[in-house]
Amino acid sequence: MACSVQGTSGEPSPGGQPRTPETATLTAAEAERALERDWLFQAMGEPLLHRTALELEWARHLAGRLTAQHAGLDLSSELRALDACAQKLTSLDGSDARTAALPASDTIPHWIWYPEGDATQNAPAAARFFRRRFELPRGIGSATLRVAADDACEVFLNGTRVASHDTWQRAAVLPVGPLLHAGENVLAVRAENRPAPSSNPAGLIARLTVTLADGSQCVVASDGSWRAAQEFQPQWEQAAFDDASWRGAAVSAPFGAGPWGKIAGLETDAMDDPVAAYAHEAPAVRDLYLAVRQVKRSILFKNPVLDFTRVLFIDQPLPQGPINPEHEAIHRMGITAVPGGRLLLLDGLHPGGQIRALAPDRPGSFWRPDLSFDGQRVLFCFKPYDEPSFHLYEMNVDGSGLRQLTDSDYDDVDPLYLPDGHILFTTTRGNSYVRCGPFIYSYILARCDADGGNVYLISYNGEPDFVPALLDDGRVIYSRWEYTDKPLWRLQKLWTTNQDGTGTAHFWGNQSVWPDHLSEPRPIPGSQRVMFSGVGHHDWWSGSIGIIDPVRGRDYPHGLTKVTMDVRWPEVSTPPEDRPEAADYHAAGRFTGYKTAYPLSDKDFLVSARGLEARFRLYLMDVHGNRDLIYEGAHNIWHAMPVRPRPIPPRHVDRVAWPGTGADRRPVAPGTFFSADVYQGVSDLPRGMVRYLRVIQLDYKTYSTWNKTFRHSGPPVSIVQEEGVKRILSEVPVEADGSVHFTAPAGRTLYFQLLDAQRRCVHTMRSFSGLMPGEQRGCIGCHEQHSAAPPRQGGLALQRPPTELSPPPWGTESISYERFAQPVLDRYCVRCHQGQEPGAALPNLAPRPGHSVFKEPYLTLVGPAGWGNPVSGGQPGYGIAGAIPVESAYDQNDPRALTTLRPLQYLAGNSRLIDLAMSGKHYDVQVDPVSLHRLIAWVDACCPFMGEEELRALGDPEFPGIDSLPIRPRVATAPVIDRP
Repeated sequence: MACSVQGTSGEPSPGGQPRTPETATLTAAEAERALERDWLFQAMGEPLLHRTALELEWARHLAGRLTAQHAGLDLSSELRALDACAQKLTSLDGSDARTAALPASDTIPHWIWYPEGDATQNAPAAARFFRRRFELPRGIGSATLRVAADDACEVFLNGTRVASHDTWQRAAVLPVGPLLHAGENVLAVRAENRPAPSSNPAGLIARLTVTLADGSQCVVASDGSWRAAQEFQPQWEQAAFDDASWRGAAVSAPFGAGPWGKIAGLETDAMDDPVAAYAHEAPAVRDLYLAVRQVKRSILFKNPVLDFTRVLFIDQPLPQGPINPEHEAIHRMGITAVPGGRLLLLDGLHPGGQIRALAPDRPGSFWRPDLSFDGQRVLFCFKPYDEPSFHLYEMNVDGSGLRQLTDSDYDDVDPLYLPDGHILFTTTRGNSYVRCGPFIYSYILARCDADGGNVYLISYNGEPDFVPALLDDGRVIYSRWEYTDKPLWRLQKLWTTNQDGTGTAHFWGNQSVWPDHLSEPRPIPGSQRVMFSGVGHHDWWSGSIGIIDPVRGRDYPHGLTKVTMDVRWPEVSTPPEDRPEAADYHAAGRFTGYKTAYPLSDKDFLVSARGLEARFRLYLMDVHGNRDLIYEGAHNIWHAMPVRPRPIPPRHVDRVAWPGTGADRRPVAPGTFFSADVYQGVSDLPRGMVRYLRVIQLDYKTYSTWNKTFRHSGPPVSIVQEEGVKRILSEVPVEADGSVHFTAPAGRTLYFQLLDAQRRCVHTMRSFSGLMPGEQRGCIGCHEQHSAAPPRQGGLALQRPPTELSPPPWGTESISYERFAQPVLDRYCVRCHQGQEPGAALPNLAPRPGHSVFKEPYLTLVGPAGWGNPVSGGQPGYGIAGAIPVESAYDQNDPRALTTLRPLQYLAGNSRLIDLAMSGKHYDVQVDPVSLHRLIAWVDACCPFMGEEELRALGDPEFPGIDSLPIRPRVATAPVIDRP
């Protein structure tokens, strides 16, 4: 994928710079119209009289909950008003007011497909066939058909071919009036799903609007009433064709939802405008509905948890750019930022509340701000439109005292006040790129002083860390993307760390597919539970709100409940079970995404929500589905938080031996790891088998070609997965009782393997760990689900000083096929296995061209573990290396891809290649110990093709626009960045 690197800009003003919206408080009439419009939107899809009855019931339940929870809360006037509304409803229920306009649900098209699994995730690459019969009265005027299919469609009306359309991003708009007639008509569509390299959703969406001579309209929208067939049948498109045996179409998502979002060409005023949707409603019904909503709002906002009147938030345009700006990591990069954002303070929890812009002083963009614990200062990140990156700033809530804290070509975003006065934030200063996205910067956790000085990188993650928050106990919670010998797609789960970066631990979900990415976590007051927005790897905006209770479990489905049951977890398939937080949750309108929730209690929260149009508004909501509008902006309201004093979490003792910064920087002190028993938690690992613990470093990907050069990589390291450079730091002795105690360098990505006496891996870790300078940390066994540190006692290894790291015979050079494996094959194997002479032994182990950058016999040895390996099975030697099939064994949404591997399942402990090399019986070949050790190391590193030495020989990239990037991507001269 070649990508341009053009920046983004907002709408220019006459002076040439982007325009920032005016900040003005709504008049009382404007605010009232905003509320009424939103209330009507929440009713869309149902007759208004029916919705009024439901709202009456929900309002009473809400009042009952609040009075039960808060003694002394007086809702008597609201309850009397509800009684009066109920009487009015009874009188209207039998009147002509019941014959209202067409329900809005009949005008909203849905994505449909043939019923064959979850078509929002994957469907066969094939054509499917759809038909819809409908009746029309006399007096047809004009008609417009709007239709799209993922990936293409061919349309017929009453047997006549209308058009074909080859994209799903924009609907075809087709005038079809002359093809219609009074009586029965038939719309037929052939929709084709074409092959895709990974997930492959399929869908058809259509809306036919027929305007009659009297001005009224008839609407036919794609829904479950359409008929669907899997196979072509002669004359299927003709009106007379009998489709009685066809199945009902499966409904995937309403317009604006699912993996497709709100595509262009399908929007009409009647669909997007709730006022127009109910324009023909009887005035008495409309007035009653609005009256009930007004009373319900009064109840909702009398909730005592609303002990504040001011709210801080941002109003920010969606990011833009040529490289999927909805991606979980790309959307926050400075190069996709769109100016026109504002940092706003609302006084009054109402659309007509007094609104004031705290920033900017020039056009620019924002992400998540924070408030000081006394509620007096605002910490925020801002990217001026004419600068390349986000910086940190601070000011007083009253708008005074603005000061810039950081200044760099790297992005600094999402800052937090820490209890000890430091600032925590995420930054791209690590100069690392996502392994599966050479054009994606990784922003990782960092800490600085209150004035922005002494910046330390406190994360040892090579992929991004996302949107941190403080828990009530003082820990920092955040979502972290990782894929150490695991598929790259689904592991964006919750982790915690101490305020100084020590004690990083799994919080929830590191072996879970559902939800995909647990973003924007916030603690629920008075509990250990955390509220989050479940978003998609490629879709940051179609979020659904959930809650994690770690006491009830650390992986799906344990400890997980969903709040917003009306919006599915995006991108992942439908889970086996979706446990609701509240069994009586009710939907309201056609919401397509929920984001940036801020819990006020275990029931109530602030949340940004998006309807059919791509704009987020701020709501007060509860877990039962009640919600009411607080504010709508010019763009998207995100990251709202109350402006009030809040409790200061405990201040953690700083345990780090900080090395200093700048000219005062000293060598980084190591830390220590210990475990009393590496066998604990691995019941099928025989005691006595483990002799060593291998310490492997996964290098940060500070190199990039910017464009993808193979699969998702740029440059590629392995055929197995989007891999990083690996090197072995040491192989530490394990005592007879299973204990181990050793030093390790700080600020590195490390993972461990258990080795037998021949130094073959018998069990491997598929996550990573690390240390801060001077940190001492332990683990329980070799698979520690709960990240619980063991007591520092017991075990032979803990009765002596830690073992110093001792590199293998080749030092700490990185591992590659052409330096670690092929030389051993050349020396001991190719004499027979050279594939040239008649009768030469197979497999052919002589070096020769392969595919892309990968040579043979590398591809054959890796075999089925190679992701998209062009070498097919059945070849001699196919797969004998024993690599983990990281991406090729299971579908990306299959939980089995994320589970712990069993001992001796893959790698050198179960490698035919290693068995032959070490047997001494294969034609009496005796491989020398160092060569055997190197061959084992290559297999146990999961068979990488390139290491650092090969990568730096590639040279630096050059392409048009490279100098316009804030940070120039490099390969040969890629920097080495110190952490912390």
